[in-house]
Amino acid sequence: MAGSEKLHPATEEKFALAPADLETRITLLLLIIPLGVLSLVDVAVGVSEPAELPESLTDLGIVALIAALLVAVFFAFAPAAYILDAQGIRITRRLFRPVFVPYAQVKNVATQRFAGPPFAIVRFGSYPPWGLFGYFGRFKVERLGWIRVYATSWKSEMVVLETEREPYFLSPAEPQRFYEALRVRLCDTVG
Repeated sequence: MAGSEKLHPATEEKFALAPADLETRITLLLLIIPLGVLSLVDVAVGVSEPAELPESLTDLGIVALIAALLVAVFFAFAPAAYILDAQGIRITRRLFRPVFVPYAQVKNVATQRFAGPPFAIVRFGSYPPWGLFGYFGRFKVERLGWIRVYATSWKSEMVVLETEREPYFLSPAEPQRFYEALRVRLCDTVG
């Protein structure tokens, strides 16, 4: 970059997330379609047996409420953007406070490709088939140990932050641009 184009390290840079994996979109459909079918069946039963309509609507309401709460929780915690600022990396979420990783805690940063999500032994967060709006949370993976994931896609190149605690797996839409911008900030922090 030319001197006039180079961003000052104190300037905030926002990076979009990669488009969601097909599996994520299919998972959302697998939740919506059965709920729609159940609704149609419930209404059909209620129309054919009017005495059972209040009970069937109550059942439908409970199922719809559980599904809506599940979708709302996953939507609220899902990653929305990555922001590089003067102090560190902010992983914004749709409705909850961001996750913050100070530059001082980042030991290394790399890009890596994966065939798909690694098999998680223990999970605390969303994960296939529950990655409705992306993958987020803490997972114990066979060959990697404990990892933190704030991503929307495993299909494209991911940026992996090695920290003092555990690695963070991120999926920016432009992984190389994010990686380069992060490397500059890490060098400025150390130097």
